[in-house]
Amino acid sequence: MTSHVFHGVRLPDAVAGHPALDFCNTRAGWGEERPKEYLSSVEAFLMWCLEQQLLRDETVERLRERVQADDVAAEALLDTALELRDAVHDVALGERSGRAWEVVAGWAQRARAAGRLVPAEPVPVAPGELSGSTAARWELDPESDIDAPLLAVAHAVDDLLTSPLGTTVGSCPGHGCGWLFTDRRRRRRWCSMAACGNREKVRRHAERARQAVA
Repeated sequence: MTSHVFHGVRLPDAVAGHPALDFCNTRAGWGEERPKEYLSSVEAFLMWCLEQQLLRDETVERLRERVQADDVAAEALLDTALELRDAVHDVALGERSGRAWEVVAGWAQRARAAGRLVPAEPVPVAPGELSGSTAARWELDPESDIDAPLLAVAHAVDDLLTSPLGTTVGSCPGHGCGWLFTDRRRRRRWCSMAACGNREKVRRHAERARQAVA
């Protein structure tokens, strides 16, 4: 697991292959007594949504003003984000019934109702090449209220679960990690070979060295 600073906020690196899974990766050490928490404030949540391009700059600024003036709304937004993240994590790992599924399905339904289809901006490409761009994109209604970040995340989760990627989710076994990622070929083990994969190599090398000395 690795991280970086974005607009003054420490955020996890996006390694999952889909924003819905990267949302889960705003916590590291799932199931451990002291997990690493990146969404420690509403500001961190908003900056994560901004970096993931789930929300536009103007929407984030409007929400910032709102939560700065209303501590109760800010606390409720963060609490709900963490609850949604817990549910997404369980569903991404195979939960298809119970409380987690109800939470995810409920937010996905709200996101569908709150969004709209708009034309996408064309991306210039060389003749004969495919850009990977689309003719249209989904965006939140500009009038969306305080729930805008949650709806944006829910749309990403909806996109994951209704695509083949939703059945290719793996979990990093690295110590203190547990980050999720897409694993289409069923060959990926680590969130990053440069991080958890390398640490495991170092650990195994040290263990072999101790056994050789013993």
